[in-house]
Amino acid sequence: MFSREAKRKRDKKAKEEIVRQKENASELIPIDKDEGMNIVEEKDDDNESLYTSASKFRMHMKSLSDYDDELAISIERQSWDDIGKYAMLLKNTSPLLFTGKGKTELPKEFVMLDALFHFQSLAVAEASQSREMVKMNIEYEKLQKTCDDCHERFKEKG
Repeated sequence: MFSREAKRKRDKKAKEEIVRQKENASELIPIDKDEGMNIVEEKDDDNESLYTSASKFRMHMKSLSDYDDELAISIERQSWDDIGKYAMLLKNTSPLLFTGKGKTELPKEFVMLDALFHFQSLAVAEASQSREMVKMNIEYEKLQKTCDDCHERFKEKG
């Protein structure tokens, strides 16, 4: 069990890492209107639905949840092959695609969190190859933080 101080430090480092990754992604892909091609346009209307079909979106997100549950079980068992398998299943799925909308129709933050989700899923898969439990736990916590941040910002209440 981790102490509260250690958890606070991990959370702070995870937040700093997300900010760093967002900055790096912004440097690689110009997303401002004044810089090159406009890949993503931020939506101001937070009330607009993120998806074309709520039932299809929820069904796909349920499959992500199932993969994540299996990943957590595999990590607990230190089943390295299964960890890699479920991490890649997560990486190869896309909440963005589940929306049924294009990148330009979605909030920039949602698109960035989707990209971070893919990045962190791949980091978990790579950590499974090292077979180092500490590294695995760090990368998995970052993946969970990415999911939590997206759900906190975009999951409909109710």
